[in-house]
Amino acid sequence: MTQMDEAFAAARDSTLAALEEVAGRDARIRALWLQGSLAAGGADAFSDIDAYVAAPDDAFDALWRDRAALLEQLGGALAWSDAAVPGLKAVHALMANGARLDLFFEKAGAVAEARRPAVKVIVDKDDLAGRLQTGWQAPAAQVARILQTIIRMTRQGAVWPLRVLGRGQWPMLAAMELDLINRQLAQLMAVRHDAGNYYKNPNSISLLLTAAERARLEALTADALAALAARDLAALKSVHLQVQDGLVAEGRAACAALGCDYPISDANERAVRALVERAWPVG
Repeated sequence: MTQMDEAFAAARDSTLAALEEVAGRDARIRALWLQGSLAAGGADAFSDIDAYVAAPDDAFDALWRDRAALLEQLGGALAWSDAAVPGLKAVHALMANGARLDLFFEKAGAVAEARRPAVKVIVDKDDLAGRLQTGWQAPAAQVARILQTIIRMTRQGAVWPLRVLGRGQWPMLAAMELDLINRQLAQLMAVRHDAGNYYKNPNSISLLLTAAERARLEALTADALAALAARDLAALKSVHLQVQDGLVAEGRAACAALGCDYPISDANERAVRALVERAWPVG
């Protein structure tokens, strides 16, 4: 491990130890478990903590109200926020030691209602572990519909890079090009392997890809950065068309894997590509 690896891992281990200690002595917390990569395997030194606490239904509201105090008992947070998803009781925190903690609150009486990909139980005072159901499977049909919408949205915005370029907004163009490569294209690659990858953190989704796929993304990123830094329109055009072709190819492969139709006709895809190629400025 590098010095950075060791620092991040040590911070996470410290927060996990504090979680276990606090959960053990707080009578309102009847169980503590992990989900995400720390439960399923595959975590590295930089993985976040996805932790869940369960409280009796009649103590749940009080525990939730005390979430700021709970974070202080864990060592304090430099910044934290409630989850933005309506109805979800969770806090997302950057702890004082640098650890990233997503802490979810559940009512003990309802823990059996949801299926989960994987769990790792740390504290269990009431045998709640036996009620935690694993075996969650991604809703492939739902992911397929979302994917079709994403493909349509990406394609209908195909000329935005040209508009941004025409306005001389090079920083914005750089952001758009890198997003197309490392979020849009990477996500299509990942979903082709597993529909559940749609729900994974986009900042680490490249870790779910093959070595060849990661190399392809890195090569496109390097070429795009070089062209953007030099403001080389011809080189940038070449990279952009490679990215667009990749989005089409990986989009088709992802739709095939999910058993849904690719939402853009071949003729329209050819026309979109021709439009971008024809309209790209030469100087």
